Amino acid sequence: MKVLFLPDGSRSNPYQRELAEALKRHGVDVTLSDGIGRLPILGAIRARGKPDILHLHWTHGFLIASSRVKTVIKSLRFLFELLVVKFLGIKIVWTVHNLLEHERHHPQLELFFNRILVRLYDHLIVHCSFAREAVIQTYRLPDRSKAKISIIPHGHYINSYENKLSQEEARARMKLAKEDRVFLYLGQIRPYKGVLQLIDTFRKLESPQAKLVIAGKPANEAIEAAVKKRCRLDNRILTFLQFVPDREIQLYMNAADVAVFPYQDILTSGAALLAMSFGKPIIIPNIGCVPEIVDCQGGFLYDPSKEEGLLEALKQALGRDLATMGKHNIDKARNFDWDVIAQKTVEVYQQYLSSQGVSK
Repeated sequence: MKVLFLPDGSRSNPYQRELAEALKRHGVDVTLSDGIGRLPILGAIRARGKPDILHLHWTHGFLIASSRVKTVIKSLRFLFELLVVKFLGIKIVWTVHNLLEHERHHPQLELFFNRILVRLYDHLIVHCSFAREAVIQTYRLPDRSKAKISIIPHGHYINSYENKLSQEEARARMKLAKEDRVFLYLGQIRPYKGVLQLIDTFRKLESPQAKLVIAGKPANEAIEAAVKKRCRLDNRILTFLQFVPDREIQLYMNAADVAVFPYQDILTSGAALLAMSFGKPIIIPNIGCVPEIVDCQGGFLYDPSKEEGLLEALKQALGRDLATMGKHNIDKARNFDWDVIAQKTVEVYQQYLSSQGVSK
C-alpha cells in the first residue's frame, strides 16, 4: 500500500513524521511531499509516484491566497486537481486539523469550497468526537456521513524531542530561581492564540514568585510590538521572541511548572499533548477536543467566555501540586500511542482498497 501525505508539515511539527514512521512499521509505504509546480497535487503525484491513497492534512495552503479573486482561482485549481485524482482511481483521505484557517483571511470562500471538497473525499479523520460533530455541522453534511468520518486521536510527543535537561539546569540557563512558579507559553505567537490576553491577565496576579515565560516567533511585526510593549510593564515576564528550534523545546518545557495555552480558537491542540509529553500540567480553555484530552487531574480548564476565567485558572495553579499533575499527564499521554493510531489509520485505508485488490 502506497500513501502520499500532502502537504509536508514535518519541518515545523513532528505529527506527520511520527504518524508516517508508525505506518511504516505496519508495512505502509509513506511519502511526504509539498505541492510541486503549477498543479501542485498532480505535480507531487508525478514526482513521487502514483499512490493508492492521497492523505491530505492542512489544506488551507491549497485554497487561500492574498485576494478573494486569487483565492477563488486557487480553490478551483485544487478542486480540479482532486477531480483528476479521483479519475485516476486514487482514494482521498483528509485529516481535519482545523475547520478553517486560523487567521480567517477569506473564511466565506474557504467554507464554500470546503463544503464541496468534503463530498469528494473518500474519508475524513478527526481527533475527537467533538470534531466529528463540528465537521458535520460546519460543512452541512448529512448525519449518514458519520460513517465516513473516523475518530483517531492525535498522538503524543514523548520521544519526538530531546528531553535530557533537568529543571535545575534549565532554570539556571534562563536565570530563573528554584522557588519561582513558572508559567510557560510556547509556540508561534499569532492573534488567535491569545498571548496578549495572557500577558494582561498575568499582570493581575499578585505573586512575586510567579513568572511568565513567552517563547516563540511572532507572526508579524504588529503583534511583536504589542507583546513587547505589554511585557515592559512587568519584570516578572520573560520573552524569547524568536523561532524555537526542536533542540530548545526541552529548555523551556523543563524550566516551567505549568504550560498555558489561552487559545481563542481550538479544534485539536497538539500543543496540549506536547506539554503532557513533557509531564507538565496545562491551563487551557475548555473547548474543542480539549476536554477529551485534558482532565482536571492534569489541567486547569476554564470557560473562555467568562471574563475572569483565565485569571482564576492562573490563581488555582499557584496553590496546587503541579508536579503530581504533571506526572498524571505524562502517564495519560502514553495512551495516545502512535502504533495504535497507525493501526486505526491503516484500517481506514484498507476499507477503500480491499475491493481493488491492493495489498497491505
